[in-house]
Amino acid sequence: MSRRAAIGEGSVFQRKDGRWVAAAYVPSVDGGRRRVAQYGKTKTEAKAKLREMTDRAAKNIPAAPPGLSVEAYLGEWLMHIKQHVRASTWTAYEANCRLHIVPIIGRRKLARLTVRDVRLMLDQLRAKGAGVRTVQYVHATLRAALEHAFREEVVTRNVAKMVRVERPKPETTEPLSPDEAGALLAATAADEDHALWVVMLLLGLRRSEVCGLRWENVDLVNRTLSVTHSVQRVDGKLRELPTKTRRSTRTVPLPAMVHQALVTHRAATMPTSGYFPEPVYVFGTKIGTPMEPRNLTRKWVTLAERRGIRKVPLHGLRHACVSLLLAQGVHPRTVMEIVGHSAIEMTMNVYGHVNLETQRKALDDLDESLQRRATAIKSSYQTGSERYHDQKDQV
Repeated sequence: MSRRAAIGEGSVFQRKDGRWVAAAYVPSVDGGRRRVAQYGKTKTEAKAKLREMTDRAAKNIPAAPPGLSVEAYLGEWLMHIKQHVRASTWTAYEANCRLHIVPIIGRRKLARLTVRDVRLMLDQLRAKGAGVRTVQYVHATLRAALEHAFREEVVTRNVAKMVRVERPKPETTEPLSPDEAGALLAATAADEDHALWVVMLLLGLRRSEVCGLRWENVDLVNRTLSVTHSVQRVDGKLRELPTKTRRSTRTVPLPAMVHQALVTHRAATMPTSGYFPEPVYVFGTKIGTPMEPRNLTRKWVTLAERRGIRKVPLHGLRHACVSLLLAQGVHPRTVMEIVGHSAIEMTMNVYGHVNLETQRKALDDLDESLQRRATAIKSSYQTGSERYHDQKDQV
């Protein structure tokens, strides 16, 4: 005669259709308890699921709401994180959920989402023509959402973490060489945007930081410049936001060329009558608003085409700043502080491009050093050999 299960132990039984059921009362997210049933093809499988449920219940780990869909949870997650991430990050998360994740797996129950479901979703995106970077970003969005659900004990594991995705190959665009950087400065010397290119090339500011740079952050007397804000387009509107990271907020000294360019630029942009207020933004529009970041990119593309400058991304000016500083032997930590990187690995691994001329000089220096040493050692060998033969002849 089988023993009747005690209260809290749960039970295993077989349905009329042959499936085995594991049922138990477990903690719920709202603080109460509810009955949860899981199914198995065999009695052994059902018993294993019952043990898992009772073990989690003993640890007071709540079960996921039975009717909570992936779409519903993603909506809840997006509302929660809106105040905790950058606006541009939230916009990207929302677009990935709305355009890619929800249409494919949004109706699935969150608690029953499997590794295979995630993998098939990404396969479907690839089949529709999504690029490697898009697939990577969609996967990262779902992984972040499920990690939040895991921390809240809504799911037992983050199934997105178990799916591997191909990483896009890093771009290998060579940054501007010293000669090319010099040609850029010479070609724009008489342009109204000369100070803009000088600041980006010599100080390595990001596009959003240049657009958000205010005159109140430029101290022409003490020759310093403070990066405190950025400007980005979010939800169709230009918004002034904090800098990208904590270390991105920084104060840097102004070298002579930058100082002179800003002095000239300020004199040229100051209003000639009292009808117009003084400009707020260093590189703002004529009506006093910050520059649209996309317009800055267009300026760079037009300039490169008109002046015959090698086409590199606008961000390549920041790359060039880092690479040129490192090539001059500036300590990476100093370079990191100048450009506002959050980690020195970023300075060295991502931005520390070593061009062919730098490599040639390094190898030529090594060649010269070793040749000098080899010649000296060879000379000492010859002197020693001659001394030996002289002594032998005397004997």
